[in-house]
Amino acid sequence: DPDDCAISGRVLGVDFARNEVKHAKNRAEKRGCDPNRVNFLVGDIEKLDQALHPEDDKFDVCISNGAFCLIPNKKKAFQQVFAALKPGGRMAISTTTIQSNEELNPDNEWPVCMRMFVNLDDLEPMCKSIGFQNVSIVDAESPLDDMELPPEADEFDPARFRIHGRYADKFKHLQDADMDELCKVVTVYGEKAIE
Repeated sequence: DPDDCAISGRVLGVDFARNEVKHAKNRAEKRGCDPNRVNFLVGDIEKLDQALHPEDDKFDVCISNGAFCLIPNKKKAFQQVFAALKPGGRMAISTTTIQSNEELNPDNEWPVCMRMFVNLDDLEPMCKSIGFQNVSIVDAESPLDDMELPPEADEFDPARFRIHGRYADKFKHLQDADMDELCKVVTVYGEKAIE
């Protein structure tokens, strides 16, 4: 509903991929969102200060769902989020991590995405060292198990479950791995102090 897009305030989406920004702008336009209130721009979270325009105010809330797991320098990205927030602002960043008690076996080849996951134990101290307060790490696993299609509703297609397509042979050791034991999706919550 266009009336829900932005009655007051503004929404600014930032994405590294130019095509994703274009797609988001098109969707907002089709929904009748005012581009002065709902806008998107290309930017690198590690250099967010360079992507934002000087007229952009600080933000009440910064959210991300899934992009942080692929950012090489997590600390720099969280620092940029902190700098973009108003005093009293807050963040909610969902990301995939390596479980605290697990490490990637250096004898195995790992997909680049997994090599970039942060260790779960490192998140809270990292955010606190930047200045975030009331930091909490919340298990973000979705309780949607009951919404899965029953096995009989869909024919099993083994090709659908291949890991990394043409690189599948390189990652055969992952076929039998329990990814829930190795990785965990969490939401990192933190607040910027009111000055």
